[in-house]
Amino acid sequence: MFSSCQFDLNVPNLNEPDRERVLTSPEELEAYVSSAFYNYWYGTHYYAPSMPLSVMADESTHSWGSFGCRELSVEPRQAWNNSISHDADRQYVVLHPWRTLYRAISIAADGLRAIDEGLDIVNIEGNDQTARLRAYAKFVTGICHGWLGCYFDKGFILDENTDLDNLDKSALVPYKELTIKGITLLYECIALCETGSFTLPAGWIRGNALTQHELKTLAHSYIARFMASVGRTVDERNAADWAAIKAHADQGINNDFLIYCDGDQWWSGLHYLGIKEGWTRSNMRHVGTADTSGNFESWLNTPLKDRKEFYIYTPDLRFTSGDSAGTGLFDHEGTDYWYNYRIPFPPNRGTYFFSYYYHGRYYDHVYTGCASPVPEMKVTELDMLRAEYYLRIGDGASAAVEINKTRTTRGGLEPVSAADGIGSVHDKPRIFGSLWSTMKYEKNIECDHTGVGLAWMDDRGWGDLVKNTVIHFPIPAKELQILGMDNYTFGGGGPGSAPKY
Repeated sequence: MFSSCQFDLNVPNLNEPDRERVLTSPEELEAYVSSAFYNYWYGTHYYAPSMPLSVMADESTHSWGSFGCRELSVEPRQAWNNSISHDADRQYVVLHPWRTLYRAISIAADGLRAIDEGLDIVNIEGNDQTARLRAYAKFVTGICHGWLGCYFDKGFILDENTDLDNLDKSALVPYKELTIKGITLLYECIALCETGSFTLPAGWIRGNALTQHELKTLAHSYIARFMASVGRTVDERNAADWAAIKAHADQGINNDFLIYCDGDQWWSGLHYLGIKEGWTRSNMRHVGTADTSGNFESWLNTPLKDRKEFYIYTPDLRFTSGDSAGTGLFDHEGTDYWYNYRIPFPPNRGTYFFSYYYHGRYYDHVYTGCASPVPEMKVTELDMLRAEYYLRIGDGASAAVEINKTRTTRGGLEPVSAADGIGSVHDKPRIFGSLWSTMKYEKNIECDHTGVGLAWMDDRGWGDLVKNTVIHFPIPAKELQILGMDNYTFGGGGPGSAPKY
């Protein structure tokens, strides 16, 4: 398989007979390449990077030291410690996605190379499945390059034509080029889907026996996500091709994209410890946007060291709302955000980490030992990208239609309308306010704990990250050492820090 002394892909180390057998056997090659999406899933949905990205966006709160969560969400924000001697658990924040997503790319590229060299994938019934494997491999390499471009400041573009034996630091490209490569590969997947007729085995993308049309809609959805998410600043997100983003969203999924986890190989750290009571709570900066009592604004105006948990009062049915009548009973118990009075975090680490609320919408993943379906992408994400497009062209009425799809149903709230005013990208997410405010609010609530890093990517492009939060990550220190490069990092007020808008 692909290998290089200068670039540690951490791929299976097959000896030459194994390599020859896999690359020349249709059945073994297909089985090998079919694991590529699993590596994407494991590389993103493991505890790191999924949990640190959630706390960096103040979607969740978590003052424990595990997985780099505390050091990446402490205030004032600190620079990422990109040291080779850094605790191994924390190094996973960068090392795990780097190695595992490049492993996924390497596996898929091996398959594409074998096909290019003349291997046809024909099953025992005599049916040619070559186009199916090629489209799947293009899809996985596309989403991996796209995600790497949204996460790291730079990286390598790898495909079936890459000579890893001669790959060195001169081949590194900036994040925009990584993401463009991912989008290009997804276009190639779409083209193959438009000329082929096939169904993916359900085990390749766990629980999803996707037809070629369904794979095509998923590819369009990821293109929309990456085009919107890659920008590091408000200006970069403003400069995205929003007409193209809407066009891809319009051709995207019509049902939520779920992974049907089995609690064994397939599971999600984001939906296990990332929501589990005692480990993680929903950040008051996140749930407070639903508050109508004034408690949230008071909390924001309180000095950081004096902030602590508070009750929210809200008509939004997704939130547990505190005792308006003074009877000791909740106004209503929320469908998505649940209450627990006991705070699991130590006060000496900062009471601003404290929250009464935790995310319960996907709590079946905890109850079942990770054997439940969890979302990788929701239709609402595409609805909100359309809403953002409409806001950017000044069409408040059309934006309101998209916002109201979940606001008035799951939220039980009164609809928004063009009369609320469009506002601007600098408006903060709130339950009531301008359409920019309510669009951000709706996306934050409905897409909470879906695509790994989605809230962090949105917040950096909207200008909503806490000042000096890391806006992208450096190449891991161990890889820099292999490449003979100087160490560097981001955040904490240095390069790669979120500004204060």
